[in-house]
Amino acid sequence: MKFRRAASLAATFDHGHIVLHNFLSRERFSCPAKYLEIMAALDEWHSAEELFDCFPEIDRKTLATQLSDMVRARALLIKGSPDAVRDEQYRREWQWGEAAGFFHFSTRQTSFITGAPARQLIRKRKAWKRSPPLYQGNRGFKHVVPLPYTDITEEPFALMRRRRSRRQFSQVPIPLEALADCLFSGNGIVEVIEDKDFGKLPLSMTPSGGARNPFELYVYAQNVSGLKSGVYHYGAAKRDLGLVRAGRLDVPAMLGTQKWPAKAGAIIFLVAHFPRTMWKYHMPMTYRVVMMEAGFIGQNIALAATYHGLSAIPSGALNEDLIEGYLGTPAVESAVVLSMSLGKPQDQDD
Repeated sequence: MKFRRAASLAATFDHGHIVLHNFLSRERFSCPAKYLEIMAALDEWHSAEELFDCFPEIDRKTLATQLSDMVRARALLIKGSPDAVRDEQYRREWQWGEAAGFFHFSTRQTSFITGAPARQLIRKRKAWKRSPPLYQGNRGFKHVVPLPYTDITEEPFALMRRRRSRRQFSQVPIPLEALADCLFSGNGIVEVIEDKDFGKLPLSMTPSGGARNPFELYVYAQNVSGLKSGVYHYGAAKRDLGLVRAGRLDVPAMLGTQKWPAKAGAIIFLVAHFPRTMWKYHMPMTYRVVMMEAGFIGQNIALAATYHGLSAIPSGALNEDLIEGYLGTPAVESAVVLSMSLGKPQDQDD
């Protein structure tokens, strides 16, 4: 049996204790300082006998107990185990280092509260601390420049002005044409250019760092004219849908226990494929750029939906493991980062 330190470890401190986080498995445990020395020596696979030789000052029984503790906490991995296989995939695929990795993987599978409990929580927060102002004016500046008036009755501003997040959906089916336009505006390929070093680069309706185009769109259709219920992948080049999974899904379970998306005609999922961007940009801050691109795509989808008289609601309340299981997307190298729920709104605003 051989052991190796998990690559996805970060240490923090809490009330005098060292806390180790395995952000890939989303586990944490308190760690005596002496354990760190052992783990520091285990960047590569070592047998227990080799470890006994490396740490002769620790008696064999004590060291065996310490190794068992670290394996149980998934700080040390056993060669050939499922955890070790996933760790190897992380070492191979994730090129943005521990800082981006810690944030990305440790924030997945967040528990959400909705409805009355969420209202109760915000009342407690208001009692604890007032909300900061949600916009800032220029009062106090010695020199303020008035800007020309923007006529919001003219396009494209009139369309932008009409966009609102209306969560009360009617049961009128979404036209297939409207869904097609939303997908195209978000990720449809409009041109392919060629670079002598980077090869063929797809251009879409939204900006993408280095034209790396890290996002793929998936649709869960449950009330779309002419489309059977199921999960589809959007082919951005040919602008078509490929059936991934037929049938109905548990929408509240996918979207943070929220009930309102269950009446949406369709839900678009934005899935980032990190190696596309990693191949060119190795800096950890590039992770932020990919997240920004999700916002660009989501806004375009929302505007196309507004044009068709639909409401498009973005949500980051995601059960990533469940959604990615439905979509069949590869682990570690890809992740769902945003959903857009589409539907014909009822008259009232949210």
